Amino acid sequence: MIIVKNVYFCDPQTNTTMSAAEQAMNYDLAIDIINLMRMMASKQKAEAKTEEERKALDEKIDMYCYEEGVLTGRNGNEKARTSLYDKVFNLYSPQIKQAYAD
Repeated sequence: MIIVKNVYFCDPQTNTTMSAAEQAMNYDLAIDIINLMRMMASKQKAEAKTEEERKALDEKIDMYCYEEGVLTGRNGNEKARTSLYDKVFNLYSPQIKQAYAD
């Protein structure tokens, strides 16, 4: 028999508790959003006309790769992960909604 204890964490956006499974799904969604931002930047890079634009977009793509590492636990610490989680849902999410609404 396997006994699973409920583990709850504090949601940084609402200061409410959520289960470990809910938190994992939210971080997976945040990683998906970062991957969408990276794909959008890659598409912009392919359409860029100047070398400066391509270089700036390369730096953006590198930043998104680093941020994905923070969310997966490869880079940074738990505070950085929580801060980035907020950034994804408060900054990147509206940008994606706007890009796909057009």
